[in-house]
Amino acid sequence: GRRHRFPTSRLRTAVHARDHGTCQYPGCDHTRWLNIHHLTGWANGGHTDLDNLTLLCGTHHRHLHDEGIVLRRTPDGTTTALLPDGRTLTPAPPVTPGEHPTTALADDTEHVAPDAVTTRNGGRLNLGESLFVLLQNHPAA
Repeated sequence: GRRHRFPTSRLRTAVHARDHGTCQYPGCDHTRWLNIHHLTGWANGGHTDLDNLTLLCGTHHRHLHDEGIVLRRTPDGTTTALLPDGRTLTPAPPVTPGEHPTTALADDTEHVAPDAVTTRNGGRLNLGESLFVLLQNHPAA
């Protein structure tokens, strides 16, 4: 409730358990350096209870406060981020490529126009070259 600004150890444990010890900012999967954040700020009348608290990594916690980003939890428990420019960020669905990952990727991204992503000089993004650069210093799985 409103009696304490900071959560008790039992409440912290409950938040960690509910959020699976992972940052709840859409698209983030950090599990270290986590902070507990009030969805409705304490100064704005927010309560210190399980429904109003969530885990955030330090980077996203700073971004929320510095850039005016607002987090909301949907009825199904998904956390969304409302950006100052009016956009809403939602978590991406899990990737389950199945037996044919390239076909699954092509099917899932067919709505993206070929010129939707460009390079610094305005040219088209080359997926093959991009994957090569991203994977060149990683050992084979």
